[in-house]
Amino acid sequence: MSLFDAVRGPEDLARLSVGELSTLAGEMRTELIDTITKTGGHLGSGLGVLELTLALHHLYDFRHDRIVFDVGHQCYPHKMLTGRRERMNTMRMDDGLCGFPHPNESEFDQFHTGHAGTSISLALGLALADKRAGNNRRTVAIVGDASYGAGVAFEAMNHASDLGVDLLVILNDNEMSISPTVGALSRYFTRLRTGPLYTGAKREMQELIKHLPFIGEKVDKTIDETVGVLRSVMVPGHMFEEYGFTYFGPMEGHDMPRLVHTLSDLQERGGLNFLHLLTKKGAGCELAADDPQKLHGVKPKPAVSTTDGEAQPPEGAPAPKLPAYTQVFADKFIELCKSDESLIGVTAAMPDGTGLVQLQKQLPDRVVDVGICEQHAVALGGGLAKGGSRPVMAIYSTFLQRGYDQVFQELCIQDANCVLALDRAGLVDDGCTHHGLFDIAYLRTFPNTVLMAPANADELRAMLAFAVEYPAVVSVRYPRDSAEPSTRPLQPIELGKAEVLREGSDVVLAAYGTMVPLAEAAALELAEQGVDATVINMRFAKPVDTATLAPRLEGSRLLVTLEEHSVAGGVGSAICEALSDEGHCLPPTLMIGVPDRFVEHGTRKRLLEKLGFTPAGLAERILEGMESRVGGALSG
Repeated sequence: MSLFDAVRGPEDLARLSVGELSTLAGEMRTELIDTITKTGGHLGSGLGVLELTLALHHLYDFRHDRIVFDVGHQCYPHKMLTGRRERMNTMRMDDGLCGFPHPNESEFDQFHTGHAGTSISLALGLALADKRAGNNRRTVAIVGDASYGAGVAFEAMNHASDLGVDLLVILNDNEMSISPTVGALSRYFTRLRTGPLYTGAKREMQELIKHLPFIGEKVDKTIDETVGVLRSVMVPGHMFEEYGFTYFGPMEGHDMPRLVHTLSDLQERGGLNFLHLLTKKGAGCELAADDPQKLHGVKPKPAVSTTDGEAQPPEGAPAPKLPAYTQVFADKFIELCKSDESLIGVTAAMPDGTGLVQLQKQLPDRVVDVGICEQHAVALGGGLAKGGSRPVMAIYSTFLQRGYDQVFQELCIQDANCVLALDRAGLVDDGCTHHGLFDIAYLRTFPNTVLMAPANADELRAMLAFAVEYPAVVSVRYPRDSAEPSTRPLQPIELGKAEVLREGSDVVLAAYGTMVPLAEAAALELAEQGVDATVINMRFAKPVDTATLAPRLEGSRLLVTLEEHSVAGGVGSAICEALSDEGHCLPPTLMIGVPDRFVEHGTRKRLLEKLGFTPAGLAERILEGMESRVGGALSG
């Protein structure tokens, strides 16, 4: 039996020696690498905090005390120790474990955290609530150095100094987010990493001075002030102490004996404490450590591989897949940038995920990476537009929610000419923290906005070319999926102009973006049932093409709107509002989209199936809608 097999829960760790903890770390690292390279998931981050996670569970009882991870994909070792080891092979699968902390999975998880920068605020709230209730608990927040660059982390630290609570913030400093961290804060951490390690200086100096004859005790009373002066000389800025935190570090984050010793000391301290750990993303995995950006999140690997570790397709495997929408966007944007020097790409720590890393390699001065700061990315875009540049802000749909007010204030009110390229729009593997299901609703209410979504690769290329020329805030949303080419000659993109793909007399299917191919397939299913369907590729959620829609609704038994977005506030709502505003009589209407609930994780294909987004599923729902003949709108 391995040491890990003898660990039934985190309470067993308290009985282990430091040496046994190091042995356990090795066993867990091997199992984590083996599991995640088979199932896929976030690999590098968890490996970087494995020793830290073990040391914390060795010292704390997190059934009573509290731990908050930021970002949540650091939590894989924590999951393995808290009753979920046997289910790690279901990570991010249908009905399996979530790739982030999730309170529904375990009492050890306080929050479902998938966005960066919020752990100090959340932990501070827990600590303040405990203080008010008189609870004797310890609260620990683990924050990555890239997450720390988000403004909300500083807002929380600034507030913490006034509250008189006990809080330990642990900075997991690995010089990475998904991509290398950027900016002055990153350079500050670098100076700390390369500067003298002084945390032990205070204790050693105190012990030395205490033993000096006659003067030791008197001098010791002012040691805090003395060391404070020394710190200001030895470390640039000692910024964290200015926020009221006592700073410890930087220190090696994979040194188990020192970790346990330091954390044990900090466990006894009250007040605000800040521990700076130097870790290596992907520690213990040669592939992850050599390329932590590529292996931040891994896909399941084929069984066959070469001796150099490069994955090879198994014999008889299908031909390479179609390019992803992200790749189509990147290729077209590079082409546009080469012919228009005013274009510039902006990303918030996602140059690789959004495809801008390819532009960065070819035209490095045409990409700005602001770190995990979506608010700043959007506001920066407003300034770039005012200065004469044409920014294209490539941001995941779910993360643009963090810059909502800046879209309103710094873009729309300013009549900024810019493009929001919303990657990962719709359903994704990671679950409700990462699904892009609300962007239509939160963008279309603003004046000076245009909203588009392509049905295929060719439309994305044409829409991006249109967007960079149109004088407004233009949003283009596209999924994390392969991009099919158009099956018919591409009609030019005209503002607010839809495309009629099929004419019918019974029902009108008004589809948006990814739903267009499904609508065409559902129309074929309906035809077999004797139902003749019109299929319209809406192309635009704003403005809505009522001129194309209205005549085709006359005599129609049912209007069906289809979208990979929340029904509330989505394209269906926009269509009904626009038709009603112009005085058109609506037939019975069925709005099909993602229901009004949070959808958990799973493969995008499987999630679409579960929600009924298949040709047969859509046809069945449409037939039911026709039979019911309910006046007004049905949502589903």
